[in-house]
Amino acid sequence: MRIRSKHIFIFSIFATLAFCINFIVSSISPNLPKPGGKPILYSNQMRQDLKMTCFKALKKANEHIHLVMFGLTDPKIVAILNKQSQNNIDMRVYYDKRSSVDLTLNENQQFKVKSRALMHQKILVIDKSLVFLGSANLTTASLLMHDNLMIGFHSPEIANFLIKKTPYYSGNLSTQVGGQKIDIWLLPDFQNKAINKIINLIDNATNSIELAMFTFTHGSLVEALINAKKRGVDVKIAIDFQTKNGASKKAIESLKKENIEIIYNKEVKLCHHKHIVIDKKQLICGSANWTNSAFNKNYDCFLILYGLNHSQKKFLKKLWRTIELESSFLK
Repeated sequence: MRIRSKHIFIFSIFATLAFCINFIVSSISPNLPKPGGKPILYSNQMRQDLKMTCFKALKKANEHIHLVMFGLTDPKIVAILNKQSQNNIDMRVYYDKRSSVDLTLNENQQFKVKSRALMHQKILVIDKSLVFLGSANLTTASLLMHDNLMIGFHSPEIANFLIKKTPYYSGNLSTQVGGQKIDIWLLPDFQNKAINKIINLIDNATNSIELAMFTFTHGSLVEALINAKKRGVDVKIAIDFQTKNGASKKAIESLKKENIEIIYNKEVKLCHHKHIVIDKKQLICGSANWTNSAFNKNYDCFLILYGLNHSQKKFLKKLWRTIELESSFLK
C-alpha cells in the first residue's frame, strides 16, 4: 500500500508539473489564427503575451509585411523588423514619427507619416492574409503592461483592402471571416457613416452594453448610451483612471448622472481598451477612442464582429470580469 501511495503521489506531482508547463508554454507560444478559422481575440489582461504574438507573426512572414503603427519602440519588435528587411521580404512600415524610433530599414520600406492629426492606427498584415488589429501599440509598455485587446484572423480580402487603403485613405469593407460577418472602418469619416453605424448598433441594443475605453468625449455616443440606459439596457462602462478626471470628465459626469455603472482601473497601467460588446452578440474594437478627433481627424480604425461564437463570448466575459476585479467603482 505504501508503494502504491508513493506512486500515486509521484504521479500527482508530475501531473501538476505537466499542467503548469503546458500553461506556461501556451502563454509563451500564442496560438496564431489559421486560414478559414474564426477570428481570435487576444488581451494581455487575460495573461496573454501580445508581444510574443506579434513577434511570432512577424517571424513567420515569408513574402510580405504591411505594418501601420502609431507607437513603434519595442526593441524585440524593431529587431525582428530590421532582420526581416534583410530577407528579401516586401515590407512597408508606416509609423507616426512623434511616437516611434528610427528603424534601420531600407528607404523604400519605412514611411514616417506626417499629419496635423494623429496617425493612430494599429494594423499588422502578414503575407497578404494574416491580419491583426486592435488597441495595442508596438511598445513594450503597451504590449506587456497596459490593458489592450487585439483581434487576429486570416482574410486575403481584408488584407488587400488594408494594404491598399492604410494609412492614408478612409473606407469601409463588409465581408465574412470564418463564417462570421465583419465590417472594417477606416477613419477619418467625414460623412459620419462610421459613427452613425455605432450609434445604430447601440440604439438596437436590448439587454446589455459593456464598454471599455481609454478616452471618451464624443457627445453623440454619450447620448446613445444614455438613451440605451433609459430603455432598460444594462450599461456598464470602464474608463481609464487618468482620463476620467481629464479629457473624459464631462462625458463621464453626464453618464454618471443617469446612474450608469462606471468603473476605472486602480493601477498605474492604462485602461487602453477601445471596445464595446453589445448584447453579448457584437464586438466593436480597434484603435479609435470615442472622440471627435478619432472619427473626424485621425487616421484611425475599428471593426465590428457580428454573431460572436461561444469561444469569443467566453473570452469577453472573462475579460470583463477581470476588468471589474482590477477596477474601482466611481462614486
